[in-house]
Amino acid sequence: MRTAGTSRTTTATPAFGEEILSAKPRAARAPRLAFKAGVSAAMVAAGLVTARPVMLGSAAAAAPSCIAAGDTGLSAAMVVTTSVSNISLAANGCDVGMYVPPGTSGITISNVTVTGANDHGIFVQDASDITISDSTVTGNGLAPTPGINENKAIELVGTANSTVTGNTVTGNLADGGIGIADDGPIDPGAPKPGTLSPAVDDTVSHNESSGNFSGCGVVYAAYNPGAGISGGTISDNTVQGSPGQFGPHGPVIGGVVVAADTPATSVSGVSVEGNTVTGAAIPGVIVHSNAPHDSVSNVTVTGNTLSLDDWLSTDGPPAPTAILVAASPIPPPVGPTLSDTTIASNTISNEFYGIWTAGASATTVGSNTISTSAGGRAVFDVPPAGSGYWEAASDGEVFSFGDAGFYGSMGSQHLNAPVVGLAPSLDQGGYWLAGADGGVFSFGDAGFYGSMGGQHLNAPVVAIAPTPVAPAPPGGNSQPAGKGYWLAAADGGVFSFGDAAFYGSMGDQHLNAPVVAIAPTPDGHGYWLAAADGGVFSFGDAAFYGSMGDQHLNAPIVSITPTPDGHGYWLAAADGGVFSFGDAGFYGSMGGQHLNAPVVASSAVRVTASA
Repeated sequence: MRTAGTSRTTTATPAFGEEILSAKPRAARAPRLAFKAGVSAAMVAAGLVTARPVMLGSAAAAAPSCIAAGDTGLSAAMVVTTSVSNISLAANGCDVGMYVPPGTSGITISNVTVTGANDHGIFVQDASDITISDSTVTGNGLAPTPGINENKAIELVGTANSTVTGNTVTGNLADGGIGIADDGPIDPGAPKPGTLSPAVDDTVSHNESSGNFSGCGVVYAAYNPGAGISGGTISDNTVQGSPGQFGPHGPVIGGVVVAADTPATSVSGVSVEGNTVTGAAIPGVIVHSNAPHDSVSNVTVTGNTLSLDDWLSTDGPPAPTAILVAASPIPPPVGPTLSDTTIASNTISNEFYGIWTAGASATTVGSNTISTSAGGRAVFDVPPAGSGYWEAASDGEVFSFGDAGFYGSMGSQHLNAPVVGLAPSLDQGGYWLAGADGGVFSFGDAGFYGSMGGQHLNAPVVAIAPTPVAPAPPGGNSQPAGKGYWLAAADGGVFSFGDAAFYGSMGDQHLNAPVVAIAPTPDGHGYWLAAADGGVFSFGDAAFYGSMGDQHLNAPIVSITPTPDGHGYWLAAADGGVFSFGDAGFYGSMGGQHLNAPVVASSAVRVTASA
């Protein structure tokens, strides 16, 4: 990371994930169309709109069917091909309020109000020089259509030189506020494919996006190889989240996102400047390269005001963060790239992390004003896998090496029992220590979720294991998400805290030897216990692949390590012996070799988690 200038950091008392929950399938319905005052038969005849207006003022009038929104697979209340203004449209029963079809150019939609659509209030496809201004889009997304990736209240796909400015986008239910995307085999705004078209130099500015559920406030996202997003500006918008507020399809999220979302897509040259983002469920600004062979480059994040964001902290940083810049941890040669991001002149307050980066290259952090909560950091870069490590002593002291950060210890504190384990947080920005009495001590961004300290235990605690980040379903949230841990006791007892679920234990069973280790499955929906005699006990979705429980051992087992896919594991013995099961390969051991001291732990090579 290149750092130009300085970031002013202060510490204050703490105050207080793109889509979080998937949309629910809509129920069968009879589409209908209703126009409010301002839409006349003359306007339809003049070609300003295309629709079948319903008779107003008659409660007995039958609602006609909505019309097709091109080849999208959606219906629309209006198909707009020339400029429209001063219209109030209730799109009840239609999927889209206003649909601008491919090939349209140079029109303006201004001073309109659109409500009641099942999906988008306004949807623009493969058009150019479109302006949507000074309008109110509210109360849409009432019955979201399955299979729409970007079901924003205002969504533009495959557009060029188009502008969304001065609008109020609020109270929409399906998938957030305003979206810009490319078009192609994946039409992000519709269930059916479109024509390959990039999004080029589109602008989203001076809008108010607030109270929109289940999706982000403003999103630039690429979905189609060979198209992508080139250029564009997200500027001077006010994006407001609502901490703790949930709707029928998910929480109010907020935030600004620039991302490549599917394999081999690209985003370049987007500017995020002068926005005010507060109370978002996710980091205030996210720049993310998600999938294999994705490329995100030359994004600038400047002059934004960010506060009280990332209250949900579901993925990536385990603590509230203002700006996230991350490439997903997919190993080379297929991994995504994220390069040449510039972050400067932002004002950040009431966050644990000001700027959090992972897997990005050539990031320039200029002068920012950053106020963090207690223990936070202005800038944190997730260390590369294998670039450092920690050691923990029984008196609670912690020793850090390489890129592993030191976040504190219990070395100078009185302990009721010796420390028996250390576990890092998911981004390596903190760690937990576990004591034999069940006490847990958290440092850095490792949250405290509870302990057995002060409680009666039948046997001492011997190990701690943090929850992993489970793969999120499409449009869903990770569960668990690295915000919890398990403690294992020598008698086989298991104690779960935070988002760690309890799947069973050996606490009330006879054991031939004490339990010495616990290891979670990759998705965190199960775990293995290993005993000193080589016995292995599996719970939840942890499969049993074999053990050394009925075999003679020259030395006791001291650890268990799962393979990355969870379809196997290794057991390590105090004499250096290694025993492999399932898809765990055997690569050698120190069994039979002279050791000056016993082996006490083992670990597999793996990728560091990021976002």
